[in-house]
Amino acid sequence: METKAEYRAHLKARRDALPAESRADWSAAIATHLDRFCRDRRLTRVGAFWPFGSEIDLRPAVAAHPGWLWFFPRVASTQPPRLAWGTEPLEKGHWGLLEPALAQHFLPPVQLLLVPGLAFDDEGYRIGYGRGFYDALLAKLPEEILTVGVGFEAQMHLPVPVDPHDWPVQALLSERGFRQLRAES
Repeated sequence: METKAEYRAHLKARRDALPAESRADWSAAIATHLDRFCRDRRLTRVGAFWPFGSEIDLRPAVAAHPGWLWFFPRVASTQPPRLAWGTEPLEKGHWGLLEPALAQHFLPPVQLLLVPGLAFDDEGYRIGYGRGFYDALLAKLPEEILTVGVGFEAQMHLPVPVDPHDWPVQALLSERGFRQLRAES
């Protein structure tokens, strides 16, 4: 694979090939790890995302904690890439993604931000879909917001090309649990 686009296509095909039943089981395990992590630290304001295609499904975690404040991204601008954040209800937005009907926060008012990706390396760098939304957000987030790359273990510990505009997450979460990469603020 010579280009990032080819690498992304390879990573997406690799994730798509994971059995649906396994992805569901792993998503449930991740929800359990997330529950324990948040309860231990008394975190109740979480930035999450609705699944797209074969992505990890965070809906079990959201459903298990209706009393927590869950914030979801909405595409506010593609040039420059910018997300806005809001709570449910969700509606179809850009690229068929479910997004909050009302998103009024450009920085999510959360304690923990769950960050999607196609692959994550051991330093917390990720490769996403290539639009730059999360790198732009990570560059502006206050240090006290814990950023966690979330995905299946098959997506972890992979080589990720790093560009100057890329920003790492502070921890990784998979069906095997949390792995802290940098000290929490």
